[in-house]
Amino acid sequence: KALASFQDLYVGLEPYRNDDEIFGGVLRKTAPAVFGLLAALELHPTNEKAGVFAPVGGFRAVSRAFARLSEACGVQICCNTTVTQIENDGVHIIANGKSDFIQADRIVVNADLPFATESLLVSDTRTIANDNPQDNFDWDDSFDFSSGVVAFHWSVNIPCHDLNTHNVFLSASSKKDAVKSWGAVRENVRSDMTDDTPFNFYVHRASKTDPAAAPKGCDSIMVLVPTETLERRKEYAKLARDEAIERYKGQFDDVYVAKIRKAVLNRLSAVESLQGLENNIVNEVIDTPATYGYYYNLAAGTPFALSHGFSQLSLTRPSPRSKRLENTFFVGASTRPGNGVPLV
Repeated sequence: KALASFQDLYVGLEPYRNDDEIFGGVLRKTAPAVFGLLAALELHPTNEKAGVFAPVGGFRAVSRAFARLSEACGVQICCNTTVTQIENDGVHIIANGKSDFIQADRIVVNADLPFATESLLVSDTRTIANDNPQDNFDWDDSFDFSSGVVAFHWSVNIPCHDLNTHNVFLSASSKKDAVKSWGAVRENVRSDMTDDTPFNFYVHRASKTDPAAAPKGCDSIMVLVPTETLERRKEYAKLARDEAIERYKGQFDDVYVAKIRKAVLNRLSAVESLQGLENNIVNEVIDTPATYGYYYNLAAGTPFALSHGFSQLSLTRPSPRSKRLENTFFVGASTRPGNGVPLV
């Protein structure tokens, strides 16, 4: 049951009823039982096409393929260019340190919708004071968000043969621990990450299916730990983007991240071949909600966008067409249809 319900995380929901919420929480953060069928169908032994598939070369191979296709169709892709504000008739940008304005009849925004409405779209409170709008970082916090994520990207000098492509480590020794392990989703609160703290995490070993992901005799693994999201600070909205991000990074400081890292390594040591894995890490990149927010313009720093409770699902999810600017449209998980075709 626990394994079949883990997929609820990716839509910002927990699998357990919350008696403190109306209708057991299904309007906000509790997944209807039917959502568990998605993973159960994939795991069922009669499903010969079961599993999760990924492209050779990683998902970056997909974006590169789209780029090649777009350019073949005449699209001009501008790199090292920052959009700082969107108006009815175009966008303000900063490229190579210089400000400019690009006219447009239609504007498609792939920044997260709650971020874009606060940080990019011109409004009564966000007006153009001059020809050089400031690049900032803020979001609309009136929604329910999915959990945040701390991710460890490890290059190790040994092969991790006992890991499959997709691995889920669950705290399910008791019903109490199982429910508590979903605290990051239910309450969006910080765990103390002590030795007996129940928490769940996912491990991806790309080289299991794509040998090009790591040199021979080595491995590349990613560990994803659900956490709380960033806590919005209104005063940061007035700061330059880089300064705001630095302050938000303080919500996931080195001490807290080190506790999560230690807890993950301790749980991994239950697999005999992974005992002492820390000594085999030759390169490490760590992402937190602050870095995800910075790289991908994600509100609250959550890579899973708005949660998919009934109050934010299907027709109740924000429209892809902007209510403020009639020529502006949103894409991404925080607008309709949301994460995953089955939820439509």
